[in-house]
Amino acid sequence: MLQFTINRDLDPDGASLRRLLKAHLRYERMSKAKSLCLHLLAIVSVVVWVGAMWPSLLPAQVQVLTLALWGALLFFTIWASVEEWSWHRRVARYRSEHQVKQKGDALDQLNKL
Repeated sequence: MLQFTINRDLDPDGASLRRLLKAHLRYERMSKAKSLCLHLLAIVSVVVWVGAMWPSLLPAQVQVLTLALWGALLFFTIWASVEEWSWHRRVARYRSEHQVKQKGDALDQLNKL
């Protein structure tokens, strides 16, 4: 769970927090897209497997279509995984930047005392 402290002196318009929240939202979307692609890939893989085990069961056009669909889903799964990883790294970086700002301000306030 993400927890935030907001210091209006260092971030008056909330740009740092907004950037972090937008990155986290994008990460969540990519995570859901990857999950959806993986589930669809598993379903299509069953059809490909059935076509490989019993070639006479499915028409050749269906087998070609499912193989093309499987390839496309594999591509989108890899793409979504890379995007998810990239946004996860950004969230971690933005979170640490935000925490450093907040801790730096807290230390400044303690030094003033």
